[in-house]
Amino acid sequence: MDIVDEVIEKIRSDPQIRNARFSNKFLNTVGEMCSRYGYGATRLFLLGRDENEAIALLKVLDILEEKNLSVEIGTLIFKKLNAIKFARR
Repeated sequence: MDIVDEVIEKIRSDPQIRNARFSNKFLNTVGEMCSRYGYGATRLFLLGRDENEAIALLKVLDILEEKNLSVEIGTLIFKKLNAIKFARR
């Protein structure tokens, strides 16, 4: 199992992330923010929000940083988070 698979499994197994509802538009915005400005600016963007969606995405961001994934892979994970949550393995 490679590191991306580990991250995906960790995201799927987290109840707070799994139960959060994400709008595709917001995920795309977060992905674009991550792609252009990196993890730090993405965290700052999410900290300014009070929604459950943002709190769960901060948790995803913690997982990405903990595993030291590249910003490019992190961007893809943010943009595809709904698919990741519901896809069967």
